[in-house]
Amino acid sequence: MPKLAQEQIQQRMLLVEEAAIVLFKARGFHGVGLRQIAQEAGVSLGNIYNYYKTKEQLFDSLLERLHEEFTSPDSPLGRFLQGSNFPDELEGLGRAIGAMTKAHDDYLTLIYVDLTEFGGRHVRPFYKGLPKRFAAALEGRVDPEAFAEGIDPVMAFTMVYMQFFNFFIVEKMIGAKGHMGLGERDALASMAAVFRRGLRPEAS
Repeated sequence: MPKLAQEQIQQRMLLVEEAAIVLFKARGFHGVGLRQIAQEAGVSLGNIYNYYKTKEQLFDSLLERLHEEFTSPDSPLGRFLQGSNFPDELEGLGRAIGAMTKAHDDYLTLIYVDLTEFGGRHVRPFYKGLPKRFAAALEGRVDPEAFAEGIDPVMAFTMVYMQFFNFFIVEKMIGAKGHMGLGERDALASMAAVFRRGLRPEAS
């Protein structure tokens, strides 16, 4: 029997992973078996074992692929960073992150599956060293003079990033719209104002 070309193998693996996404999102990791994934993908169980030794290896491979897509320069956040300078356009950064929660719903949902069923074991490495990865993305795009004395630009970006993501996860994924008592546009503007000005009044 002729061996499958690498392109065919990749297509079949993608078919399996897309089926796994549907089932893991609906039933969690432990609520799904490889046989069910094979049926959803329209392939034999043996086909899956050709590519993944275990269901957990499939889950890990799937998360790694989705993480690569999430951090791609072609993502909404990646495109924003290519055309903007931090801390300018904070509201625009917020909107880009809002678009990320919509474009990468599968990835973000599976993060919660990993958190609830594995204590975050598979996604934990993605968050370690987050500021270092942001430093590379921001290189040449940050003016240190634009920040108050003692403020590390990379740490500031990381904090803004996390806060905007938390906002949109609650708004869009959990569905608690207006949870801050404001519409999306006004909430972004309010958060951006806090980031720009801080909490205390300026010294006279």
